[in-house]
Amino acid sequence: MEPKVLLLQETLSLYSCPVYKIIAQHVDLTVAYTIKNESKDELPFKVIKLDYTEIGGIYFIKKGFYKMVSQYDVVIFSPDPHSFSYCSLPFIRRKYKVIPWTIGIRASYKRRYDLNRKKDIVDRFYGYVLKKSDAIIFYMKAPLKFWGNYLDKNKVFIAHNTVEVLDREMDADQQKSSILFVGTLYKEKMIYELIDAYMQAKTKTNAAAFLHLDIIGKGEEYDNIKALIKERQLIDAITLHGPVYDEMELSNYFSKALLCVSPDQAGLSVLKSMGYGVPYVTRANAITGGERLNIIDKENGLLYNTPAELVSIIEDAYKNPDKYITMGINAQQYYMANATTKHMAHGAIDAINYVLK
Repeated sequence: MEPKVLLLQETLSLYSCPVYKIIAQHVDLTVAYTIKNESKDELPFKVIKLDYTEIGGIYFIKKGFYKMVSQYDVVIFSPDPHSFSYCSLPFIRRKYKVIPWTIGIRASYKRRYDLNRKKDIVDRFYGYVLKKSDAIIFYMKAPLKFWGNYLDKNKVFIAHNTVEVLDREMDADQQKSSILFVGTLYKEKMIYELIDAYMQAKTKTNAAAFLHLDIIGKGEEYDNIKALIKERQLIDAITLHGPVYDEMELSNYFSKALLCVSPDQAGLSVLKSMGYGVPYVTRANAITGGERLNIIDKENGLLYNTPAELVSIIEDAYKNPDKYITMGINAQQYYMANATTKHMAHGAIDAINYVLK
């Protein structure tokens, strides 16, 4: 009989569904969420909505939560310190096993992913939740450095955070003629640094057929960027496409791109870009949940520190495209060897098997 596994989330994200589908082939899986279900498809696992109340920024699941979770053999949860009900699970009397699934260190737009920073009181609470659990799932190995000997490394499993890509091999004859940005258009991502660097590189090369800049995404800066392109008469050089949700259409943009650039955020688009064989370019200290650590500088992507460096990278990509095509091949090989959805799913399955043995 398959073990009954409950996975507690705030949002059932669309990108996670391919991973959960693989897990559901091995266990009787239920995914419960509090805020949002992004999937509109029929899924091969049970999905339930949890009612909650918020008091002072802390979330509490309404009546019946602990009785509900007691029906499962394993409960996997997102250990956000704001989610009291989830984080309380390791501390109550129970027969089921609990596993937090997390990036391993608190990080956000306001708090950089810094493995060397000092732990504050919230970190210590977060760490205690991890320590009291039966196993732990991290997105990457790197946070083990942050926790040192505080956590039992034998009960830490790695489920490499990633996204699914279409099964498309790189075409050696494909014309690579663009630079790509994919993501929500926030100022924090320094999209204007990319546009300025692109225009400087284009001016310096003075090429009639320079690389095209494709910007894919929607967000608070969309109208401002649209106005800037019109004001500077850049319509022939930069295309603002808006959001693209169709994966085949998105993969076509990647197939034409020499680089995928996001100056100050390196999230799951790093893995999307690698999966499609395009090197990712970002700042060395970019906002990240750890995904930036997949980039091996000058081997499968590029890390830079100043706007002038980004100008040089774009200029070099135009002059030496073969270098970046090779980096893209390396990126795709890295993705296939380390970061497919199967890798992510089986990291979680290994943790489940560990607590049940």
